Amino acid sequence: MIDSPFDFLQPAEAERPYTVSEINDGITAILEAHNTLVWVEGEISNWRVSTNGHCYFKLKDAESQIPAVLWRTAAASLPFTPEDGLAVLTIATIRVYRKAGYYQLDVHRMEPRGKGALYLAFEQLTRRLEKEGLFDPGHKRPLPLSIGRLGVVTSKQGAAIRDIVKVLASRAPQMDVVLVDVPVQGDSAAPKIAAALASLNEWGRVDAIIVGRGGGSVEDLWPFNEEAVARAIYSSAIPVISAVGHEIDFTIADFVADIRAPTPSAAAERASSDRQENRRYFDQAALRFSAGAAGFFAEARERFDGALSNRTLRMPLDLIREGQQTLDDEVLGLLRGFRDRVVSAGERLSAGASRLDGLSPLAVLRRGYSVVSAQDGSIVRSASQLATGQAVKMRFHEGSAAATVTSIAP
Repeated sequence: MIDSPFDFLQPAEAERPYTVSEINDGITAILEAHNTLVWVEGEISNWRVSTNGHCYFKLKDAESQIPAVLWRTAAASLPFTPEDGLAVLTIATIRVYRKAGYYQLDVHRMEPRGKGALYLAFEQLTRRLEKEGLFDPGHKRPLPLSIGRLGVVTSKQGAAIRDIVKVLASRAPQMDVVLVDVPVQGDSAAPKIAAALASLNEWGRVDAIIVGRGGGSVEDLWPFNEEAVARAIYSSAIPVISAVGHEIDFTIADFVADIRAPTPSAAAERASSDRQENRRYFDQAALRFSAGAAGFFAEARERFDGALSNRTLRMPLDLIREGQQTLDDEVLGLLRGFRDRVVSAGERLSAGASRLDGLSPLAVLRRGYSVVSAQDGSIVRSASQLATGQAVKMRFHEGSAAATVTSIAP
């Protein structure tokens, strides 16, 4: 008979039970006793970056998955940004996370599978900057028609500055060149190139800037794919010519710059005009000026001769006298017209006064009539307005009289 459900299970040593921590410690000791670096490949899932910069994710394949962590110092050195679904190859150690009781991978290095890390970083940054509008053609500015002082951001020891100076010496020896010496490869190159571009803009005494270097490997050209350089070019108020590597090389700096030149020599050609071309241009301009001046003076001479033959210039006094006579005629005509209008107006006024006098009540009184009015001054027009014994007033042509009504006849 079984007294306990555990009677049939008999541990090898049953002095006391193990604690959870002791079990985890034992597993840790077993796993880490001969722990070495291992290569692990898989696909990233559940990628998460904590506030302190540590990255937590899982590496999985078709059948299983392992928790993994990429510490902040290792993550900072990655040239690309890991993301879910990305297949990677890692170098890691196996470690037990005692607090949660599971094992995980501590990843020390990581690179994408299939595409190189630098290529992936190039693709990711290109997509992001293009989305922000840093490659927008509408933001690009043309070079000035004439460049008197040219800024160059490159290494003073590289081939690029020698090529630029050589081209300018033959095409535009009068041009001033301001070199800002910077490293053009290595980890410190990108921030120094960006700072040099900002310094030239702050100084503001150059008409255009060439930034670049000679050819090299992808790693050598990488500073010109850095975000800091791209944003410095985009923020420049001075037109920027990008000249990085050889004609087949393309960098993010080329996409952002106002003008992309395939080589430093080509950039110098874009920034300068050929001295022989200038001479031919000025010779042609001089010929056009001479022909234009000769035509101008011939036309001016013709206009002068025509003016001399003009009657106005030959007999100016006759012209003045003729004008005075015309003025006198006009004044006389004006006075005659004014007089006629005054006479006509007087005649119309007299006729109107006569007609108005004929309509006057005084004219009627002159013919022997009188006007009878009541005491209140109202005119009596009918016998029906009067009463026997009513006092009235009579107005004659000369004088007036008061009367009393004694009888009324209809």
